Amino acid sequence: MTSQPEPAPLFSVPNETRSRTSEVLRSLAERSDHANVSLRTLTEGLGDRSFGMLLILIAVFNVLPLISIISGLLVIALGAQMALGLRQARLPRFILDRQLPPDKVKSALLSVAPRVRKIERYIRPRWHFTEAPIVDRINGIVLALLGCIIAIPLPLTNLAPAAIVIMMGMGLLERDGLVQVIAAALGLAAIVTILTLFTAG
Repeated sequence: MTSQPEPAPLFSVPNETRSRTSEVLRSLAERSDHANVSLRTLTEGLGDRSFGMLLILIAVFNVLPLISIISGLLVIALGAQMALGLRQARLPRFILDRQLPPDKVKSALLSVAPRVRKIERYIRPRWHFTEAPIVDRINGIVLALLGCIIAIPLPLTNLAPAAIVIMMGMGLLERDGLVQVIAAALGLAAIVTILTLFTAG
């Protein structure tokens, strides 16, 4: 497994300026010319952005039939990792070390980067205090609970939680604290609503 850095104090906020996600994707594309490419190299390059990217992909696939249970379990796993203070998403070694075709990876990264850059006009680093690890842990708890709802095999119960997970993923990608707070608030509201409906029924 990828080694994890020492956890930062819960309320500490990093001082360095954060690079934009589109810049990171372009950098990864350039590096794919000179090295073997695997999911490990990509997740290491994304760093804590790996949580946001994986959450978006998992939630998008949730719209496919019979996928919601798997999607929910994966969201629970990622949320639990965040709640435990991991700074980078962990995946099984056989998945991380799978070699990928460098030319296709580079093409995909260069294709995605301009689209991400357009989104960055609206979602951008702000509310710097939300970069404190305690906020990631709270977000992780909310995500794990949303994952439980997504995994419920009932029609239409998982669409709103999946949309909230996508919003949280976007906020984590760009460290947009405003988007993260809105997603967390919506997530808590969805959790309370679902629990109320179940207990009332």
